[in-house]
Amino acid sequence: MKPRVLFVCTGNVCRSPMAEGLLRDMSEKVGAKVTVASAGLIAAEGEPPSRNSAVAMKEGGIDITAQRSEMLTPEMVEEFTHIFGLGSGHIEVIRAHFPEALEKTFVVREFIAKDGRDMEVPDPIGGDLAEYRETRDLIMEAMPSILSFVTTGDPHPEG
Repeated sequence: MKPRVLFVCTGNVCRSPMAEGLLRDMSEKVGAKVTVASAGLIAAEGEPPSRNSAVAMKEGGIDITAQRSEMLTPEMVEEFTHIFGLGSGHIEVIRAHFPEALEKTFVVREFIAKDGRDMEVPDPIGGDLAEYRETRDLIMEAMPSILSFVTTGDPHPEG
């Protein structure tokens, strides 16, 4: 079955659109067949990514400007094979509302974190471009382990 990966943050305009763009780009570059999307726990429907999110991603050659925010739905939880929250709080909310999703919910930095604090990707909303770059980089660090995990079941890619 083709992996279907959903990234979830709060408003679906900063962190999760970046994660969606990063994993989509990485999977395309290596020829992995992965469906990628994002959603928010309290997202306003149809909003574009924040300006600084789009700029930070464009600096890395990834255009996320066509993405639009969506609220997480029960259908999404059922449809996706892997759900990654940008912070542990996102996963706690998802698991509380959708206990059946326990086995397929993870924190983005879970496989590379040294401790609990290292798992969190702080929300850059309202911050300057440097904060968005830092957020992008924190998410990017996790992408090789996520791509490996969703395609092979092993979060530790060779190499």
